[in-house]
Amino acid sequence: MTDQVARPRFYEGQYLSADDLTAAVDYGRTQLARAMLATHRWGIALGLDLTETAGPNNTVTVSIEPGWALDGFGRPLLVSEPVQLTGSMFAAFDAGFVPANPPPPPIVVDVWLAYDEALADPPLPGFQTCDTSDSFGRVQESFRIEVGPRTTLASQRDPVAIAGVSTDAAQALRAFDSAAPPVIDADIPQQSLPVATTARWLVPLGVVAWQPGAPGSFTKRDAAALTRHARSRTYVGTIARSIEAESGHVTVHDRSKDYSADHTDELLWVEGQLRTDDDIHVYRGSVGLISDHAEDPVLPIEFARTDDPGTGHTDLNLVIGDKSAGANRLVVGPRTAPNTYTENLVVTDDGKVGVDVGSPKAPLHVTADGIQLGDSTTPTDNFYLQSNNDGGRGLRIYNKDIGAGAHVATFTPAGQVGIGTTAPTAPLHVDPVLGIRQGNLYLSGDKRWSSLTFNAHHDAANGTWVFPDSGAPAVTAEMDAADGGHPRFEVFATAPGNNTSWISRLKVAGHSGDVLMGLAGGNLGVGTGSPAARLDVSGDVAVSGNVRLGTLLAAGAEQAVRVLWGVVESGGGIRAGTGYAVTRSAAGRYRITYTNAFTGTPLLLVSRVYGDSTVDAGGGVNAAQTAVVDQTLADHGVVATANENGVITDGGFTFVAIGPR
Repeated sequence: MTDQVARPRFYEGQYLSADDLTAAVDYGRTQLARAMLATHRWGIALGLDLTETAGPNNTVTVSIEPGWALDGFGRPLLVSEPVQLTGSMFAAFDAGFVPANPPPPPIVVDVWLAYDEALADPPLPGFQTCDTSDSFGRVQESFRIEVGPRTTLASQRDPVAIAGVSTDAAQALRAFDSAAPPVIDADIPQQSLPVATTARWLVPLGVVAWQPGAPGSFTKRDAAALTRHARSRTYVGTIARSIEAESGHVTVHDRSKDYSADHTDELLWVEGQLRTDDDIHVYRGSVGLISDHAEDPVLPIEFARTDDPGTGHTDLNLVIGDKSAGANRLVVGPRTAPNTYTENLVVTDDGKVGVDVGSPKAPLHVTADGIQLGDSTTPTDNFYLQSNNDGGRGLRIYNKDIGAGAHVATFTPAGQVGIGTTAPTAPLHVDPVLGIRQGNLYLSGDKRWSSLTFNAHHDAANGTWVFPDSGAPAVTAEMDAADGGHPRFEVFATAPGNNTSWISRLKVAGHSGDVLMGLAGGNLGVGTGSPAARLDVSGDVAVSGNVRLGTLLAAGAEQAVRVLWGVVESGGGIRAGTGYAVTRSAAGRYRITYTNAFTGTPLLLVSRVYGDSTVDAGGGVNAAQTAVVDQTLADHGVVATANENGVITDGGFTFVAIGPR
């Protein structure tokens, strides 16, 4: 077993030497030092601040206040009364001073406290010994003051010795286990405590401001120096695996302030601000924000984690009260003064969110400045939404970043939508030349040139045509005042085999009323899908004026009539004409049956043909031969032929039947 500290033991009749008594003192000092290092971090326990005092003629004196500290070798550093720092301690900082030059700025200088001791209480006369170094009855434990930078560990503290190994205190565990963590607080109770009074361990007391001169002088520290001063001081701390709460709670308290008079059931009381440089974990509980220390239940303001193992859901619940009437709010924003907060984001307990709106009226309520969508570094990839007076009150969409974009669309309070215009005048108002597209149908242009087109549209400058699919034909209806300022309606189609060249098919001149068709060929069919002529009408044509056929005028009629004609041979055969049939019922008697009956009794006119209807009889014709209408009805007529003596006999004849359709 490794030897440990030997505790002196006394017995009756024992001869006690000075070493025995010294060993008893050393044992107590060693055990106390180890106990202090094992449970406390070395540093300042109380006091030892550097205090500036104003003197005459704008001078400043600096003193170390009374206090107590512990160094890393377990040695106490007691300053029992104020100690004034002298200018001679800082003379080294005056070396660069040149009297003829402007004075340099003050220098911030570190101040350190170190353990020191001196022999005291020499023996009375007559009791001296030859070994004068041991002839003192006391050791005066004291301190010394050092100033100036100490940038390395070696300049701040000497190594510690453990089992014959000398190492810096922070590496004490690694000297025996390379994987061990460093001892950041450098408190090593298992060290062999040094015997030499020269063992160095400096405790930082802070900084002072020194104005170099000949000689130099102290000056007041500025804000930066005071901050550095506070951060450089090292204080003692408690080292423990656990803290047992004797009365049910542990208090973390600033000893310069009064204890709180409030008592609650929490295990840990932190009477002041709380800081953590790493995670905070709350197990099976919630973090509550309580308005006071009253024992009665208060409005719950808390956040907590809940888990549902059945569904695998994990929720973070933020509680802002126990009601849902909208009175409780979660407010996000900067603090502009003590207890004064800007309401940038508000969430109410009834599920409404306000952005720069303190009392939101909808599930999401933002100010007129609106919303930006997108965070691209390319501004044109982003959009923002605003309610403003850009062209009258309206809801508007812009591209780019907020405040620097171009207008895209407007929605007015009257229900009008504007694309490319901030002041729409219709339910849908599209201002840009490129207009509207529905599938392959385009509405494009402006008042100078405007078109409704299949498979084509105007370019953005309204200067030429764009054909999206040149492999397919296109057709357009032009409605504008492009024809010399005259309104027009004109239909064009692309030429066969050339899908980017237009041919006019129909034009209506707005001022003259002229309708132009077939300018580049084509027939007009009325009632027929396959017109065989320039004008092909299947059905009636109603004309109140003349029908002009070249230089001829066609006669009109007061009612719709149909004309049927024919040439009949003497034997009853049909020589010419259509739409009827002939039956010879007896010699010289013929029945003409109409394929389509008239709607009323027709006019039937007949004329006898002498001899064969195709033979010219010349001078041998006998004009006394006749043909008469014996009967005329809607569906048929009867004709009789006679010779020159008036005897009914066979004979050829022609007829015309005119009657209502």
